[in-house]
Amino acid sequence: MTSLGLACALFLGLHWLVAGSPLRRVIVTITGEKIFRAVFSLAVLVSLLWMGWAYAHAPYIETWGEAVDLKPVALVLMAFAFVFFIVGTFAKNMSILNQNTPEDVNVKGMLRITRNPGLIGLGLWGLAHFIVNGDWAGHLLFGSFAFQGLVGPLNMERKYRKKFGAAWDAYVSQTSHVPFLAILTGRNRLVLSEISKSLLIASLLAYALVLYYHAAWFGVSPLS
Repeated sequence: MTSLGLACALFLGLHWLVAGSPLRRVIVTITGEKIFRAVFSLAVLVSLLWMGWAYAHAPYIETWGEAVDLKPVALVLMAFAFVFFIVGTFAKNMSILNQNTPEDVNVKGMLRITRNPGLIGLGLWGLAHFIVNGDWAGHLLFGSFAFQGLVGPLNMERKYRKKFGAAWDAYVSQTSHVPFLAILTGRNRLVLSEISKSLLIASLLAYALVLYYHAAWFGVSPLS
């Protein structure tokens, strides 16, 4: 369990203490942006591989056990996780952070639902697995992903607010970090025609594929 805890600490530390802090600027000044990105990506990959290996070898220490009654909730969360992650990662114009004036800000597509779709997808994946896997190894692994995906963007946004100023404020006024909140509060509206149908179909197909092979790949069925 110690190995898993250290691996999770490395994963979160890379994002919060390096990429999400003033230390990033110091390192970039020394190494340059390209080298920093390359080394940082490699370090994250190492942390992910370590997390997977440590989880596979961690002892099973039960907390609330397998939460069978929560599996339907997890299945719904996972459907949204696939859509947010795939559409948010591969759709064009999913970021307006290169805009410089409020007049340029025009939130469209998935950004109407949440301004951090890819990370929200990661967070929902972690949350869905966290609630149904009631053991300490599961809490460490899936909790780390849930925390980074759902809470991590708020740390990242501090930099954006400082960098983009009024443009960032205009952006935030049109969308929300919490999915659908801006729509429910009347600050935006859902326009399904702006969301890529091909990516949406690909997301649902990927979800169906993982459901079908989940037992074979990971040794447990999410449907039983």
